[in-house]
Amino acid sequence: LNEWAIGFYTELDFQNEARSQQKLRDAMIEAGIKGITVPKVYEDMCTRRVLVSEWMDGVKLSQCPPDEIREITAVAQEAFLYQLFDLGFFHADPHPGNILKLNEPTPEGHTVALLDCGLMASIDREDQDYMISAVIHLANKDYASLVDDFIRLKILPTDCDRATIIPLMDKALSPYVKGGGAKKYEAELKKMYGMEEDISSQAGGFASMTQDALTVLNDVPFSIPPYFAILGRAIVTLEGIALTGNEDYGIIMESYPYIARKLLAENRPEIQQALQEVLFSVTGGDSSNGLKFTRLLALLNNASGSVGTKEGASFVDLDAIPEDGLGLADGVKLLLSENAESLRKLLEGEVETIADLFFRQITRKGATEAAVSFSPPRPPSLPFLGDILSPPKVQLDEIPIPFLLPTDIEGKSTPTVSVMTAKDFTDLIAPKLNRDEEVYAISIADAAEQFLGSEFANFLRGDGLITTQTAKLVLASATAGLLGNSDRLGTPAARNVLNTLLGLLKRLDRRSADDNNVEDTLLEATSKLTEEEKQRLDGILT
Repeated sequence: LNEWAIGFYTELDFQNEARSQQKLRDAMIEAGIKGITVPKVYEDMCTRRVLVSEWMDGVKLSQCPPDEIREITAVAQEAFLYQLFDLGFFHADPHPGNILKLNEPTPEGHTVALLDCGLMASIDREDQDYMISAVIHLANKDYASLVDDFIRLKILPTDCDRATIIPLMDKALSPYVKGGGAKKYEAELKKMYGMEEDISSQAGGFASMTQDALTVLNDVPFSIPPYFAILGRAIVTLEGIALTGNEDYGIIMESYPYIARKLLAENRPEIQQALQEVLFSVTGGDSSNGLKFTRLLALLNNASGSVGTKEGASFVDLDAIPEDGLGLADGVKLLLSENAESLRKLLEGEVETIADLFFRQITRKGATEAAVSFSPPRPPSLPFLGDILSPPKVQLDEIPIPFLLPTDIEGKSTPTVSVMTAKDFTDLIAPKLNRDEEVYAISIADAAEQFLGSEFANFLRGDGLITTQTAKLVLASATAGLLGNSDRLGTPAARNVLNTLLGLLKRLDRRSADDNNVEDTLLEATSKLTEEEKQRLDGILT
């Protein structure tokens, strides 16, 4: 009631509205919001009772046909999400009469105008971050974590009864996330409570629903933060508009790509925590530690607007990579763009871990393969005499040989000679992977196989290393800048040498051209990068 009263009296002050309108206009221009504008205010002509602003010639959204409403919804939604999650100052009365489809685009190319900034509301940065976390958990049906978000938002007390609340959240919120407005929400509730059959089942379902409602009212001590009432009104209004253009519209699922872009870009601790949860949390039967590579690929797709779903396309599947999603080159470009700073910061340490795992795995398997390949064959057994005249088989990795090893003496690196077998040397520089590390390496290799094919995945697994295919992969990776040191390997002379060697190996390879695409895929992965993005890639790899 207090918030309504404040809004009512504030809305009657046109000088306050003029300030709000100009503030929103300036912020949206600075942020580069496309497609929608706020009329310019002529402040020197405004008084407490008179508001003078730029004339906008168009048609109210309420008078537009459904197909036009569907197009405008996407534009208005982006502007609202920016106001809510970035600006922290949002239009709280976005009804169809306040959204105008312009008869002609503005000089900047805008086709929609947002009117009447009399009722505005603010939200602080901390609550913005908690709401971002809440949308993520709501979208992927993680109600246990959503309770924590509601506690931080001061909707629930810290000592709330989670065992009671979580099932109630599922019943109340799951139908909402599925979208479709009040009618479909009602239908989902009836289905959930078994109220679709005869009169007796309807009576029983109604009794269960009433009991749950009483539990919420009597046993769950929730409270509504001041701005939440106005925010809820704005969301319901926007959803009502969108549903006239798309009867299945649901704002939670529709807003998820925007949230994904926020996760990629923001460096604040709360956003980093949410990002870590998306990329690293353990779900289902996956008990491996470290980065979930499929989740990284799915997140990049989500940020580009392609969202994988589960449970009848109602909830976000954090592990699903959409079939119609980003290609490898576009994904790499997005990862290295200025819009993915938060993600790159999180991945910096993980890249070192991944590089260490695959160095050890490839080194160990390569050393074993080399020892088997280059060990001299044992002479055949002689008739009647057997092996008595044949010398024992020599294993190259068991012959002691001198190695030059670095040692730290008084802060200075001084090489010393140590005699050991190649096997001992391999164990020294590439210790065996433990079980968790092996599972992690397998998961990354399996994910890489989806984009780069079995040949590259086999290389990561350390299979069949002593081949021309391996040499081609290494040269193609160096040419594409995937080995770092682009300042050296990226020079014209170095590139000529790499391309010449790569071309020679391709001619030596006896496989068909159709099987020879992994090198082209690696080169294509970096072909769209700007110089600045290539420098970022180099910084990650080195």
